[in-house]
Amino acid sequence: MSNHRATYGRLTRAAALVALALASFTGVAMAEGGTTDASTSYSYQTLDYPGSSQTIFWGINDFGELAGQFEINAGTAHAMAYRHGRFELLDTAVLGTYFSAAGGPNDLGVTFGGYADATGTQHGFALHGHKLETVDFTGHLNSNVDGLNDFGVVLGVYWDADGIFHGIQRVGHWDAPFDVSGARDTYPLGINDSGESVGYWDTADGATHGYYRDAKGKVTTLDVPGSIATVALGINDVGQIAGYWFDSVGHIHSFVQSQGKYATFDMPGAANTYATAINNFGVVAGEWQDTSGHRHGMVATPRLGHSH
Repeated sequence: MSNHRATYGRLTRAAALVALALASFTGVAMAEGGTTDASTSYSYQTLDYPGSSQTIFWGINDFGELAGQFEINAGTAHAMAYRHGRFELLDTAVLGTYFSAAGGPNDLGVTFGGYADATGTQHGFALHGHKLETVDFTGHLNSNVDGLNDFGVVLGVYWDADGIFHGIQRVGHWDAPFDVSGARDTYPLGINDSGESVGYWDTADGATHGYYRDAKGKVTTLDVPGSIATVALGINDVGQIAGYWFDSVGHIHSFVQSQGKYATFDMPGAANTYATAINNFGVVAGEWQDTSGHRHGMVATPRLGHSH
């Protein structure tokens, strides 16, 4: 994950296995709630890195493992993972002590994301255990990895001195840049094992839309009905898409789109709710913001007997 959240200043600017993994969470707050679609409801869990002032999850796999970033006392964000019921700091000796954030893990246990060096230049990475693979897109100033599927396909973004984001997909040693037609920024954010991907694009006047890109490269725009901006962040292997949207007064809500239908939802009591990832069992990860502005890690699990 890159520090792409800063760009949103432009807007305002195995199922039993998963259940067991989520049941192993310790020290979490739980709440029950529904969505605007009566066919879907979730159990919500808050999961914060110990002592953190901010916890964000950017990924969840089919084993209930998570990855993201945290901050202590509003300091520099650092990459972390959550596996086997405990948090894991992703090695500062590998990623450094500047900005870093992680997505995944994929189902092979590989985390990925972005980290900054001492100059502020950003690099993508894939972390196999403690073995770091730096991912830079040749000829470009900054790189980030926002998706890495189980077949090794890398979904990334690059940007140069102009600060304009462009999508790129790497298969083996072959890089294929792409931009949504008419976009200023194209920012890919999630990929599944079929090679389908999602993200957002915006225009010069700041209008922001989600998009779906099929395995052949055809792009479809995604807008939650009634939204003033939509961001798509995750897609699973059955085609469910997760993300969030802005209403007319700037409040942020989450959605899951299945077969063209949107189910929207909010963490109970949250000022804003951000869905950032979805696994193959429909379990959603992300963050929620309380009324004091603090950000907390979130896992939303579909309740039995309810489906999208």
